[in-house]
Amino acid sequence: TWFRRGRSLPLVLLTFGASGLAISMISADMLAQTDVTREVIERVEKEVKPMIKMLTGEEPGAITMMGVRFKLQSLLNENIPKAKAYMYSIGMTQLFVLEVGPLLTALLLSGRIGGSYAGKVATMQATAQTKLLRTLGISPQVWSLLPALLAALIAGPILTVTGTLLALTLAGITGPEYGIGTRQYFIEQAQKTVFPDLRLRGFVNATSITGALSDLRPTFSDSYFDSLIEVATYPAMYHWLKASTYIFIIMLVAETLARSRPNLTPRGVPGVITSSVVTSSLLVILGDWAYSQLWMKRAW
Repeated sequence: TWFRRGRSLPLVLLTFGASGLAISMISADMLAQTDVTREVIERVEKEVKPMIKMLTGEEPGAITMMGVRFKLQSLLNENIPKAKAYMYSIGMTQLFVLEVGPLLTALLLSGRIGGSYAGKVATMQATAQTKLLRTLGISPQVWSLLPALLAALIAGPILTVTGTLLALTLAGITGPEYGIGTRQYFIEQAQKTVFPDLRLRGFVNATSITGALSDLRPTFSDSYFDSLIEVATYPAMYHWLKASTYIFIIMLVAETLARSRPNLTPRGVPGVITSSVVTSSLLVILGDWAYSQLWMKRAW
């Protein structure tokens, strides 16, 4: 088969396991070491002293300022851990779902799947198999590209989701080890981040599919273009669209470069594979930039 019995899965799992663990450890450690309590207290004391003097007509005494400092300290101790847990949960989820997950998988598969397919088609070109197919009245694209593309469009998003889930699972385990929230809190915030409320009028308080589809305008405007942006940038949909687009680019580049040299010899097959991997990787990065521009059009 084109994918050699699913050997892409261990590669994706190892890569996402290593990257997820490394990024989550660095992020959790940075948040754990961040302490703004002293700076906040000093800033508030500077602001509070003139206000107390203006209200009472007297300079605040040491006991008064001690009370202010104690109250502020208790408020910070109560809310800063919650803020860190929230930032960690939202940040890690958005990082892997919106950016790292699809991009990292695509770069891996550009070599694993794209290179493999380019080598297969280039070998067909070099050994006159393509000419034979045309002689028999069979389209080379129908013979090789369509089955491989269909398999890739199924495998690519599945591998992306699998790798992303592994990275987020490791992040949910790592955070509490550094004192950043709990695993249950991380899971709840991750779910809310990936599956927020869809801001379409028909989906607000909808009780049936018919009711949900009755009005597809967004809640914040009357433009159907904004509805398209809202659906395309819905985190779960955005994740799937990026994964599908990237694997389509990889397969299309491999097919184009391998078929574009009718007089290819066996010696030139490695060059086709290299060109396919490099070109598809660059186009995937360019596509990632294009998707970032789409995300910036999302209304907040």
